[in-house]
Amino acid sequence: MRFNPLTDHDRYLDKDPRDMSLTELRMLLKIKRMDLQLGWNEFEGKIKFWQRVIRSVRESGMVDQVKEGFQSYLQNKSPKE
Repeated sequence: MRFNPLTDHDRYLDKDPRDMSLTELRMLLKIKRMDLQLGWNEFEGKIKFWQRVIRSVRESGMVDQVKEGFQSYLQNKSPKE
């Protein structure tokens, strides 16, 4: 019998680990490792996505334009002597 983590994981969620056989404990550990790996991969993907967005914004020159806009706004708001 082959284990399919996408359909067979429900068999191990409600059972107390103290009542599981050695094979069931191994399957539970495998499920937990796979869940952790999937979560980590998703986290890395989000980080890489935002890194690409930030790099694109930086390379487009939008950061410099925003800085210049703020500086000109602050200069116009400052009291003139």
